[in-house]
Amino acid sequence: MPAGNVLTEGGGDRGSFLEIGCVPDATFESELDALKAVPTAIVGKLVSLTFSNDYEVTSPADNAIADGKIIQAREMGTTWKLTVRLFSYIDQNAARHTPVGIINLPTNGGTAALQDSVIVYGSDYVYVDDGGTGGWGAVIATDVPGSNHVDVLF
Repeated sequence: MPAGNVLTEGGGDRGSFLEIGCVPDATFESELDALKAVPTAIVGKLVSLTFSNDYEVTSPADNAIADGKIIQAREMGTTWKLTVRLFSYIDQNAARHTPVGIINLPTNGGTAALQDSVIVYGSDYVYVDDGGTGGWGAVIATDVPGSNHVDVLF
């Protein structure tokens, strides 16, 4: 029998994770360029969602709760394409959640914006809108694949 128990020794990520493609904000893009020039590893860096633009991340502040970890980084022209293993997000009501997926939903002209939680919109039971203080999830992208649709972390 091999020494030690591989299930209790640690040494790597375990479980099911939500891995998504992200882009850095301008500040983080400059930091990534500087890391590449040194060179310093980019894979493994912790990130936070900005909710300023679709699928955008930045470097978290010291003592902040991170939302994910970079597991792959590629330069794409003048920016970076990052694959992030997402393990946390915060909704518009400052509630922190563990993500399990992303769902694309129609808004039918509703007002759901980035980071908004969502609720049912209208009596068709198909559309969503800004959930205010009573919604679920958090909008991570708007107008995808076209207008009047949102991607919602849940």
